[in-house]
Amino acid sequence: MNSEEILILKQALANTSNIVIVGHKNPDGDAIGSCLGLANFLKQLEHQVTVVMPNDFPEFLKWIPETQTIINYEQHRDNVKNCLSEANLVFTLDFNALNRTGDLAQELMATKADFILIDHHQEPDDYALVTYSDVGMSSTSEMVYHFIEFMGGLNLLNKEIATQLYVGIMTDTGSFRFPATTAATHRVIAHLIEAGAPNSIIHQNVYDTNSP
Repeated sequence: MNSEEILILKQALANTSNIVIVGHKNPDGDAIGSCLGLANFLKQLEHQVTVVMPNDFPEFLKWIPETQTIINYEQHRDNVKNCLSEANLVFTLDFNALNRTGDLAQELMATKADFILIDHHQEPDDYALVTYSDVGMSSTSEMVYHFIEFMGGLNLLNKEIATQLYVGIMTDTGSFRFPATTAATHRVIAHLIEAGAPNSIIHQNVYDTNSP
């Protein structure tokens, strides 16, 4: 993000807001981790934050801290519609077009709130007040870490945020083996471990819990 976009975001977050954070349909570890990590950070800034997923997600991700707070649109459509009607800001994470949310897209298009897009996929649609797009990033969770850094909030990293973002980075990098895993990614991971992310337990919970 450039300095102008960072200023716009800081102004948007200067006052207490009702914020909705949305991931893509059939959410994976990066969608879940990035949305929950961002929500945890914004709650520490005293915002009212709701995380919404278009539909359910795999059992091997449901141990992640605060997954029980996620609202499933398929199961609670009226609740999500009410949250969006009251929102001042909507963050869309880990997708580049509203149609990636399935039926939820119609509710998103109806909201009067400003959008903030954070995503690492190519060719994002032009619907947001601020678009933080970087196709060179390993994951949206790594981008959320840098978003927190841009906002001057790395001092607010706690074990929960660190765990949530670690899951997203680990799963989207294939346990750090894909080419988008950079030296900067490893520096972020090191900081998340220092902040309390239990790296070996995270790997075990995601990859080693299925029976033969």
